[in-house]
Amino acid sequence: MSRARGLGYLDDAAFANALVVRRSRTRGPAIVAAELATKGIDREVAQDALRAVDRAAQVAAARRLAGGSTHSDGRVVAARLLRRGFAYAVIREALELDLDPEPFT
Repeated sequence: MSRARGLGYLDDAAFANALVVRRSRTRGPAIVAAELATKGIDREVAQDALRAVDRAAQVAAARRLAGGSTHSDGRVVAARLLRRGFAYAVIREALELDLDPEPFT
């Protein structure tokens, strides 16, 4: 184990950073954080890795995921993005909607 750690094979921070970069293209921070937790990554290490994804990148990912939607109702698209782990404020900005947050709470 010490040899593997010395070679950098057991670096939780590097693993968390790589996973966040890869997964944040299609998932919101809540889902990525949950995935890191299931893999045994410490909460502080996960939060540090998630800070690398800024709000603009989250909005861009949400727009990209919503772009192929065939639904004309913004609530359907917003609900799908919520299930993907995006925050309501990010969804509202990405979809440029003025939805009432009440149905989503």
